[in-house]
Amino acid sequence: MQQGVRRERRRFFRIPLNVPLCLKTEALGSVMGVTSTDLSPYGIQIESDSPISPNESVIFRPGEEGLKTDYVAKGQIRWVKQEKGKFRSGIAFENIVDWPFSISDLVKGLETEFNHSFYFQYLLDSLDDGVLIFDSKLSIVDSNINQPFCLPRDPEKLKRRHFSEVCSLVKSSEGEGSFKELLEKAMADRKEVRVSAFPCDLPWLNDPDCHRYYNIWLLPLIGHKDTRGLVLRSRDVTALRRLKDREKAREETFWQQYRYFIFGQLFDGFLEDIANPLSAITGRLDLMAQKMSSIETPLDTAQLKVWISDIESIQTITGQITEFCRTIARRRKNDTKGVAVPFSLNGLIKDELRTLDLHFFFKKINKQVSLSPDLPSLQGYYSEWANAFLALCQVLMRQMSTLDNMEMSIQTFLEDEDLVLNISHNGKAMNLPLDREPALNILRLLKKKYGVNVYVSGDSGYQTVTLKMATSKMQKPQVDFIA
Repeated sequence: MQQGVRRERRRFFRIPLNVPLCLKTEALGSVMGVTSTDLSPYGIQIESDSPISPNESVIFRPGEEGLKTDYVAKGQIRWVKQEKGKFRSGIAFENIVDWPFSISDLVKGLETEFNHSFYFQYLLDSLDDGVLIFDSKLSIVDSNINQPFCLPRDPEKLKRRHFSEVCSLVKSSEGEGSFKELLEKAMADRKEVRVSAFPCDLPWLNDPDCHRYYNIWLLPLIGHKDTRGLVLRSRDVTALRRLKDREKAREETFWQQYRYFIFGQLFDGFLEDIANPLSAITGRLDLMAQKMSSIETPLDTAQLKVWISDIESIQTITGQITEFCRTIARRRKNDTKGVAVPFSLNGLIKDELRTLDLHFFFKKINKQVSLSPDLPSLQGYYSEWANAFLALCQVLMRQMSTLDNMEMSIQTFLEDEDLVLNISHNGKAMNLPLDREPALNILRLLKKKYGVNVYVSGDSGYQTVTLKMATSKMQKPQVDFIA
């Protein structure tokens, strides 16, 4: 068995790497710390203080302190032998393992000097990320073929060259937050520096669009008393960044269109309320004009009363249209386009209920409104909150459309550290989750942008929709709300 394992392991490339691992036996569930002595994707040789039974099934994970990685490798002990008070074991894996080690762990684990190690160069070239390793003076000690910042990209030709000589990024990047400053900060502070989506132009990449974005990690290699060098790791995230930019633009366009869609959907119903009165006014005016053209004798008292009645009818209808226009004007005044401003949730509800009451159907709903005083102001875009409230009310109207007795309850109050809006109705229960309802897509915006939590309780006959927002999040909306 022992000879068979050795022959099996020798079929594959192995790295003499000393890495701390956490081993767990499947039979007893016992956990112990072990150290690798050589490592490959197909098997491993470990050293431990305690023996492990041959043929026992085990699982591994990286053993760094504080690391929360799940167990990533599963295998079987094939042989165990004792050497100088330690127990050495050979393990064959069930499946090929892609070990999730950081470059710093690999550097620490190599037994030879990394700048002279064939194993280390093989390891670097097998990584998809770009890697550059410098000494304390920023001269290149080693690199891999995937690094994007230096020319030539041949690791042998880059050795002992100073970073500034072969990387135009250092020369062209000026000012605070420049690439050169990042390097100097990592060396001086002796702390890891991470930068997301660092923008740069790399014309030698043979790409029509040479503007790229990279996630960059700068890891100082710290010796006994000083900084011995630096590892620069880079990952091209241009495609992801451009995808996010397109998604953000699409999302912003969608919400702007949705803003007018909700308002337009509401006023689509109002058009009939406007068109009918206007038709009535036009008809009455035409009738009065015909009467006036046919007058041949002075008007008597009865005829005057008919004229006055016609004029009063026109005045009443005109008053309805005037009130409609005033309500719309009040709503437009509250919405400051493109500006996040503080506003009252109670005031918003009162204004939007006046808008909804222009709808004949909504007027028929028996509404109970209880608004708690002295609530903290909301900070954000009025139209987004107003449209969410309108959308909810419109959906509830549809849920109650078959009822003779329609009831709706609206409440605002503070609960612990949350501002709460409750809307209850006695119609048919809505489908869950609410933001999957096309008419309530705007609730997804409130969740992402303002941290609003949406809850639903009850069933048909009495259902309550609850919107909760922590008062600590009310300072301003989250600017980058795209996931």
